Amino acid sequence: MSVPNNAQPLHRRPALRLVQPTAADNVADYLRSWLRGRRSLRTSTVRSYEGHIRLYIAPAIGDVPLAELSAAHIDEMYERLLHPIGTRCRLSPSTIVRIHATLMSALNAAVRSGWLSHNPAVHVELPRPRQFEQRVWTANELMSFLDTHADDEMYALSALLGTRGLRRGEALGLRWSDVDLRGFQVRVVQQLTVNRGAASFSSPKSRAGHRVVAIDDWLARILHRHGCRQRLAAKANGWEANDHTLVFTDAKGGYLNPIAVTRRFDRLLAENDLPRIRLHDLRHTSASIGLASGESLLEVSRRLGHSSVALTGDIYAHISSEAAQVSAARMSQYMHARR
Repeated sequence: MSVPNNAQPLHRRPALRLVQPTAADNVADYLRSWLRGRRSLRTSTVRSYEGHIRLYIAPAIGDVPLAELSAAHIDEMYERLLHPIGTRCRLSPSTIVRIHATLMSALNAAVRSGWLSHNPAVHVELPRPRQFEQRVWTANELMSFLDTHADDEMYALSALLGTRGLRRGEALGLRWSDVDLRGFQVRVVQQLTVNRGAASFSSPKSRAGHRVVAIDDWLARILHRHGCRQRLAAKANGWEANDHTLVFTDAKGGYLNPIAVTRRFDRLLAENDLPRIRLHDLRHTSASIGLASGESLLEVSRRLGHSSVALTGDIYAHISSEAAQVSAARMSQYMHARR
């Protein structure tokens, strides 16, 4: 696979064997050893686990001998993270749940290896995360936003995210070889991530993430114009665009930083009188408009690359009253036509 400019292929961490803990080993030593021994983890997952261990778990219970770790230790740690004393920042219940998932995984491994008789984290009661309310635009609001920057370099990307629902990293990882304008489809086969200034390309989040997403003539024409502008910019800047070129690049043909893209979206939104949403909410907007227009839950699930239809139903069960109204009207029309 050709990797543009500073992008680097994803390298797996070397698999190391865990050493049998001794009675003197504490929780911090065990967790670091456990993390080194994990195989085939994404770079982002490794960073997440390492941060949980270094910032929260090790300072609180790292000195506790592994064999003596109890639910009370873990309960006290979470209580201090939720209600810190002094100037420390309070963690949200959602963050506590993610930290707990890391600890659960590590301690389950200790149980499987016979180093613990049971997992003490199982008996810990977690705080209930606040239900996140999806924020979406209507079709009119999405089109109004697109109309405000039709000549902007973000236009094609915004149209793709808002109508087809790709994840940010999936869209930024698209190459022209993944786009079939005559066949009206794009193939999602990789995603772009950037860590400390270094870009890498990895497979989508799940097997369902590898997918073919249909596009219509309107979006195909937008992408075609975007490609023409890219080739002209490439010629002016001394490089050549080809099938291995990313669809969305900077002036020199390199990748776009995902954080910079989000900031650009926020600036565009601030310039217009529209409900404030996140860049990721364009994905939710795509699902909501799809359901409202008559797209089935299965079709939305496949288009978004969800691992199951049940997941899609859980996420979007309440975000589109318009979808429910359209469905009711369609059913009524069907019944009256057969009276």
